[in-house]
Amino acid sequence: MTKKELVERLLLLPDEIATAQEAVLAAHEKLLEAKDLLQEKEDSLLLHNKLDGKNAETRAAQARQFTGHERELLSGCELQLKNAVSRLERLQIQFKAYRAVAGLIQVST
Repeated sequence: MTKKELVERLLLLPDEIATAQEAVLAAHEKLLEAKDLLQEKEDSLLLHNKLDGKNAETRAAQARQFTGHERELLSGCELQLKNAVSRLERLQIQFKAYRAVAGLIQVST
């Protein structure tokens, strides 16, 4: 990587980091919505007597049977959030590394 490429990359990274931060916030919002949707479905099952098990474990198992779609949605949202956070962290590490290299170049010249 040339000095010019390093400078160009350093200038681009803050915008990429900001975009990645927005993606993390959006993914977190979707995750919260998916959690709410699952909770609403479970509440509905309870209120409409769809869960008739004699103990909490049985009722939880019954709830899982009726909420497969919502649980899949929640899992997908969790994965999207993890991926968004990972991308943000990679960009932040890259930015720090490039800044360190730029500092070393500046000291040596």
